[in-house]
Amino acid sequence: FKDLGASADEHGWQAVSAFYESPTFGGGSWLSHATLMTGAWVIGQNQYQLLLTADRRTLVQHFKEAGFRAVALMPGLRMAWPEGAFYKYDKILDADSLDYKGPRFGWWEIPDQYSLARFYNEEAITDDRRPLFVFFATITSHMPFTPTPPYQNDWLRLLSSTPYDEDVLSSTDNSPLDWNNVGPAYAKAIAYNLHLLSDFLEITAHQEPLIIALGDHQPPSIVAGTEAPWLVPVHIFSRETGLLEPFSSSGFQKGLHPNGPAVDRLDQLHGLILRALDSDWQATHRE
Repeated sequence: FKDLGASADEHGWQAVSAFYESPTFGGGSWLSHATLMTGAWVIGQNQYQLLLTADRRTLVQHFKEAGFRAVALMPGLRMAWPEGAFYKYDKILDADSLDYKGPRFGWWEIPDQYSLARFYNEEAITDDRRPLFVFFATITSHMPFTPTPPYQNDWLRLLSSTPYDEDVLSSTDNSPLDWNNVGPAYAKAIAYNLHLLSDFLEITAHQEPLIIALGDHQPPSIVAGTEAPWLVPVHIFSRETGLLEPFSSSGFQKGLHPNGPAVDRLDQLHGLILRALDSDWQATHRE
């Protein structure tokens, strides 16, 4: 968090943070995704399946109606995802369409840094486009957490067939996960994603997006512990202080280290996002 905070400060970002209650724990991330995207409290698979048959508007639809192009960045998807039609994305970047040609890392194969670089190069690098709404479900910090890919400072090289030097690959820790001591692998994976977020703040500072980084659920109890609360952190970054005011007024605290109880349940974050980004903001940022 120290490096992330330093990057934010250096490039003119402000951040507010809070804890929210998740509808799931240790897995079932799609339940949290559906909760955030629809504002419905989705706590089980039957409820999720029923939701997919409902005529309920999602964040995607709200943003599309405001003129945004909506993209789902889902590197963990390696099979058909027919339920994706429910969300009404303009484009879904799954494992196949990401077309990663570099070395595979663990069960999930594709480094999060590559996925974000591919999205940015393909959809966001130019300012001559429609505004973008992107939902990125990261996988490097997903169970089983290892091996953590090496970090590549040259983002463009990530898009080539040789994204890493051989000596870097040979030094990558490919040892099996120690199921009696999972914490270090989880912490390393989270640190990788925080590094990625830190660099993304630098890369996109001139475009001034609103970035919301959050956990979808706690890690399994072998990491979080059997008594861990069902809380997840939510961090909101903006270079425009005024955009953060609705979140601060709703209980978010300045900086990256919230304390105290949950501000609310994750389904309520859906409505807060819509209230914060009201029609006046959308009209003035349409370019």
